[in-house]
Amino acid sequence: MQIDCYGFEATSEFFKRKELDAHLMKRVDGILYVCFGNDENRPIHRLDKDEHGSVRLMWAYGKWEDAEALHYIPINQTMEIENPEDK
Repeated sequence: MQIDCYGFEATSEFFKRKELDAHLMKRVDGILYVCFGNDENRPIHRLDKDEHGSVRLMWAYGKWEDAEALHYIPINQTMEIENPEDK
């Protein structure tokens, strides 16, 4: 299933149209992680600086406790995840 950076499915009226408020934030080694929602797997945004000092905003989907190890993609890209109902 395709989701946006806030976890809205492609079939949702909110897909790429709505932003959510942050649920939790933490800073690890100068990188800020922000999660949305409190489900086991959730959208997590990462803010860091690139080699030129510009702030980069990326996102991933996974467990909050694994935030530092997740694979992040640019904020404007969508992601394909496994639908939990298919399990």
